[in-house]
Amino acid sequence: MALSTDTGLYIHIPFCVSRCRYCDFYSETGVEKSVVRRTLQTLADHLEKSMESFGIEGFKTVYIGGGTPSHVPIDLFHQFLSGLRPMLGAPIEYTVEANPESLKAGFLDVLEEGGVNRLSMGIQTYNEKLLSWLGRPAGLDAIEKAESLLSDRWKGRLSFDFLAGLPRDRHGLAEELERALAYGVGHVSLYELTIEDGTPLAADSHALSELPGEERSFKEWRDAVGTLEENGYARYEISNFALAGEESVHNLGYWRLNPYLGIGPGAASTLPGPSGPLRREETRDLGAWLDAAGSSASEEVLTPKQFALEQFLTSLRTSEGLNTARFEKIFGISPFSVVQRSLEKWESAGSLEILPDRIRPTSGGMELVDAVLSDLAFELAEGVFSRPLQWPSP
Repeated sequence: MALSTDTGLYIHIPFCVSRCRYCDFYSETGVEKSVVRRTLQTLADHLEKSMESFGIEGFKTVYIGGGTPSHVPIDLFHQFLSGLRPMLGAPIEYTVEANPESLKAGFLDVLEEGGVNRLSMGIQTYNEKLLSWLGRPAGLDAIEKAESLLSDRWKGRLSFDFLAGLPRDRHGLAEELERALAYGVGHVSLYELTIEDGTPLAADSHALSELPGEERSFKEWRDAVGTLEENGYARYEISNFALAGEESVHNLGYWRLNPYLGIGPGAASTLPGPSGPLRREETRDLGAWLDAAGSSASEEVLTPKQFALEQFLTSLRTSEGLNTARFEKIFGISPFSVVQRSLEKWESAGSLEILPDRIRPTSGGMELVDAVLSDLAFELAEGVFSRPLQWPSP
């Protein structure tokens, strides 16, 4: 029997032309083509074995990220997608990530032939100086060439990623977003720059001194959100905005906490196990992963409290919020039974809206979601769950 009709698949391609100064995702640079070929074959083999092990017959959504999938040699990527296709079933959404410097017409042809219907491209900024400041391999010229190529050759859905919190002029981010919207992109992901330990940016005190302060960052973010919403892009998740029908179905699966399988070094999975929800994390070491794909992963069975917290952490980042009936089916208890004080507090503060069928953040509440979730986590630690989980649940 199939695991679930809502299962998602994430495949991690761990190769980049160079590492950006802020990036903490696992990737390797300067890898020989023979290693890329072996990695792609191992990904396909590991996927097949994992599907058999977990009883997965197909996927609702597929997302190939990285790293930089568009950096893979086109002939190898064509062979890889061709080999995957019989295993995937009939996903309604099939996304591949790309970066401007490695986007080629042949790559887009391979995507179309392989059944890919959504492309996510990392722009981050249209500011030439900031592209260099971030250590991005693409300059503005490469971005403009990529956009021109997409206009000519890409027929599927399209998403652009941008970074907030950079040392821009006050209105710089809103103006950059207006440029993307004029281009016609249907989906925008807008993430706040985070300084991760161990990255080159974290060690650059001069660069850190250039970052905007909290007040300036808040004004920039408010202006950017306003620009997107005024142009018809609904904020359906804290950092994601889309025209009607352009939402990422794959990411919605994460936020609704549907089962998903992650394949590749650094990838994670959350799947039903015999003792409860199973969290599986692959090693962030390409050599170790190639030598023992699957057996190199760590596994943890999530307790009801851990899994309930994840339900709140993911769903309350979205405009649709927490489906209370689904929560009760999974946990056998109402969310109001375990976090009533926090829900009442933040409803009174105007940050949460409690409806007959769901709990969701208000428009202003999205900016305070971290404080809301902190209270929920504290109160949830005192909660009692009397029966085993029943997940997945429709």
